Amino acid sequence: MKIVRLAALACVLLAAAACLPVATTTPVGTTVGLRPDPALSGGMWKGHGETPGQTVYAGFFAHDDGSITALLVSPGGKDEGWATYSIQTATLGPYSYMNAREVSTDGKPVSDAEAQKMFPLLYRVNGDGALVIYLMDENKAAAAVRAGRIAGTVEPGSDGDVTITAPAADLDAFMQTPAGRALFVKPLAIFKKEK
Repeated sequence: MKIVRLAALACVLLAAAACLPVATTTPVGTTVGLRPDPALSGGMWKGHGETPGQTVYAGFFAHDDGSITALLVSPGGKDEGWATYSIQTATLGPYSYMNAREVSTDGKPVSDAEAQKMFPLLYRVNGDGALVIYLMDENKAAAAVRAGRIAGTVEPGSDGDVTITAPAADLDAFMQTPAGRALFVKPLAIFKKEK
């Protein structure tokens, strides 16, 4: 099956997703400044998503305006395809975040509505050079919103989409705490830089 339009990086990294990733109305890290992380650039990364047999290549290309274009390619197999994203990165305390917006899938631009959706991703580059990217867990984010720990909305139903609407200062303050970090449970993808 060709990759179907799934939001954010999950469209290439996951073979299927029941619901859209958690979105934010404000980029994570706005209060500290959004600038390209040099650890991401300088070559292609090879990795896999939740399914280790699914190979994904990623390239990160920094721009003068502080944004990064991410190109993800999954060659061959049932999930073959490619997608581009506009990404901004920031570090809050001990945590590094990406704000991703989908630009195109398989060379076709996404709709204006999809292009406006922003998805926070937690990432780290380990001591062994592995890039590990985490998608926010929808259930944990919904619980945090319902408990009033972070402002947001949860659509009705068991698979209701979650949008975090907290102002920049509140969002960044929360995301640099262990409670914010705890919303990102398991790795979405793990990459190693190609030599």
